[in-house]
Amino acid sequence: MSMERKEILACPKCGHKQDFVIWQSLNGDIDPVAKQQLLDGELFNFKCEECGNISNVDYPILYHDMTHEAMIYYVDENSVEQAYQAMVGAENKIGIEMSGYRRRIVTKQNSLREKAIIFDYGLDDRVIEIIKLIYHTNANDQVSDVKIDDVYFLVSDDKYLLAFIGDKPLSVEVPVSLYDDIKKDFSERFNLMGDKEPIIDYSWALKLFSN
Repeated sequence: MSMERKEILACPKCGHKQDFVIWQSLNGDIDPVAKQQLLDGELFNFKCEECGNISNVDYPILYHDMTHEAMIYYVDENSVEQAYQAMVGAENKIGIEMSGYRRRIVTKQNSLREKAIIFDYGLDDRVIEIIKLIYHTNANDQVSDVKIDDVYFLVSDDKYLLAFIGDKPLSVEVPVSLYDDIKKDFSERFNLMGDKEPIIDYSWALKLFSN
């Protein structure tokens, strides 16, 4: 199920007040319109009906993808442990069998969107993080004068893309064959590890290669 509430917010530009939907939990299978807003990067956008200004509204949310058996909790960095405990107890609250579920915790809106896209395409986010690490390392070597703050995975016209966020926005297409090769190469290791790690990110990928 999804849980939402409406709040009256004021436009930070003109002061106009209007309703805004805040999702405490969002089930993408039940609410496909809101799911698409998340995938498009628009779920947290507050568009003023008066002046048209678009601002960002930040709030924690639990995203649920029943089709691909995944749950993603977006929280601030100080609430990660609390989010983990909430996800552990989510089976009783939501009333579903979660033994095969991937449970993830993210602390950035873009990371929530990224994970939702990855799972929506039936992909493994562990493989994606390895690919991001490889490309990030190569980019730092090749364009050392450009600061890269983050790297995000996107899909456009069924093409896998990496978007580099920093001084100079960059994007690069990732061959599907690379994803397939890495998934195959790490399949045995992934099977031994299981898929219960709640935080799969750049640091996780670095740790994987250091072990």
